Amino acid sequence: MRKIVLFVWLLLPASVLHAQDVSIKRDSEVMDSARFSGLIKRYEQIIMADREELALLKIDLLGPLLYAMSGEDSAKSNIARLSFEKKFKPEWSWIIATEIQANRLDITEWRQRAGARYYFNMQKRILKGKSANNFSANYLSARLNYKRRPVENENQVSIDLLFGIQRRLWKYGYIDFDIGIENIIAPFESKSAGIDFTSSIQIGIAF
Repeated sequence: MRKIVLFVWLLLPASVLHAQDVSIKRDSEVMDSARFSGLIKRYEQIIMADREELALLKIDLLGPLLYAMSGEDSAKSNIARLSFEKKFKPEWSWIIATEIQANRLDITEWRQRAGARYYFNMQKRILKGKSANNFSANYLSARLNYKRRPVENENQVSIDLLFGIQRRLWKYGYIDFDIGIENIIAPFESKSAGIDFTSSIQIGIAF
């Protein structure tokens, strides 16, 4: 009997330590889960995940900022980029845009764009309750792209196919990044028809 009592007494600290270790691990897992949930909630607040938006007027601020910071007369930058996007289905929208590129001396290029976007993960996000019907999602896009160079009196027309990521930032901000191919069907005189790569990023305000 004494041996049994001694054996139990020796095992007791080990069992207590094991129970404490299990409790600490569980507490740590709960804290990690709560921290992760908090980060997700904060991210959803930033991208306005619970706000429905069917139309968006976007004004890019990154291009004018880079233009203001440019010190060389020949350095080109987008001095104005304005676009309007409107949903006609939860995952589909049409978009029109105007862009003006310039250096310190002249307007080097003027662009007009019109196309459609397919937000391929929007419907799943809505069904899972992760987003409202807004403009924070990944997309595929096709657009008609008209460019004019007033100094050279040249025009170019292309059809662009793009993959993009757009996110709303708080109430009035947005970021829009795209990359893809430009199928040039009517080139500038200094270029030839064919496939070219294109990409852009915008950070600005939206209403």
